[in-house]
Amino acid sequence: FFIGQVNTFVHIVMYSYYGLAAIGPHMQKYLWWKRYLTSLQLVQFLLVLLHSGHNLFTECDYPDSMNLVVFSYCVTLIILFSNFYYQSYLKKKKQK
Repeated sequence: FFIGQVNTFVHIVMYSYYGLAAIGPHMQKYLWWKRYLTSLQLVQFLLVLLHSGHNLFTECDYPDSMNLVVFSYCVTLIILFSNFYYQSYLKKKKQK
């Protein structure tokens, strides 16, 4: 339930952004919050990582193998999205 709830909230925000972006170039001035969307996604992955990691070490009816898959998946997502954040927002700032 927790993972689904967090994921749903992030997707509502994410698809709101994409919906506004699809309206056209004149919406660009309202899309200043893309950087914060990426940060929100990273927070989501971190929360899911902590949740599934906690379930690996406590008594939980959810299969450990699935918790391990979710944990591993979140590690890869954090690496990929962190790289995207660095390339998109931090590296450009250094170059200026």
